Amino acid sequence: MVMKNKKIGISKLNKMTKQTWAYIVIIVGFMLLIWNISELDFDNLKKGPFSGIVSNILLIAAMIVSIRNLKKKENI
Repeated sequence: MVMKNKKIGISKLNKMTKQTWAYIVIIVGFMLLIWNISELDFDNLKKGPFSGIVSNILLIAAMIVSIRNLKKKENI
């Protein structure tokens, strides 16, 4: 019975660290997104690094979906 409690505690801790890392990745993604937007040349948008902006948006969206999935698993 003691072993089951330890396993439950470890799994909750593991979920918490996964959520924490996901939030850290979101924050870093926002910082990179702001940096990419600030580096954009608004006079000549044809030469813009749109792939960096799109990849940051996709990374942030993936982390949001990941956090929602972790919360759903936690409620089950």
